[in-house]
Amino acid sequence: MSAPTVRGRKLPLQDWEGDDPLPVRNKTCMDTASGRMLAFATNGRIALDGKTIRSAVIPRDVDGITMTQASQAIHSLTGREIVQHRDWPTAEIKTHLRYARGLIVIGMYSAIPREYRHQAGADFAHAMWCSHLSAQSGNVRVWDPLNPRIREYGEWIPLKVILDFLATLDNQCGYIPLEAL
Repeated sequence: MSAPTVRGRKLPLQDWEGDDPLPVRNKTCMDTASGRMLAFATNGRIALDGKTIRSAVIPRDVDGITMTQASQAIHSLTGREIVQHRDWPTAEIKTHLRYARGLIVIGMYSAIPREYRHQAGADFAHAMWCSHLSAQSGNVRVWDPLNPRIREYGEWIPLKVILDFLATLDNQCGYIPLEAL
């Protein structure tokens, strides 16, 4: 089966942080979300697993990493960097997703209603990756690093859920500029 596309760009497969090695297992959401963004930005030419990105973080970190650390690791591996935003206006976020540019989003996992979360415990900051906003449904295609369904291409979540999630940590988000198809 070939990868589904949006605006001609291939959607990446789900990457599950639960298959990353200890001692960082379940603390690689930023690495995993950044890897999905990188795969989308390069149209699948570079598809790094979260554990590969984590191995390039300097100095080594066994806890959750920041977007700045993920950007450093991606830059050392590929020469690309994450464009980061804090307090990015909601209108900009919607426009970015409407044009299917991909976005790493950060927030408190507890802000995601239980029916859209992949675990009950949710009292922690978390990173996910969104590819685009559907004009038909108003939902966002989301890759949650806690989703173990590695043969799927993300899942649909209402835009309001993602915006509420982002609002919990000052609309922190980032992206890697899209490369030519």
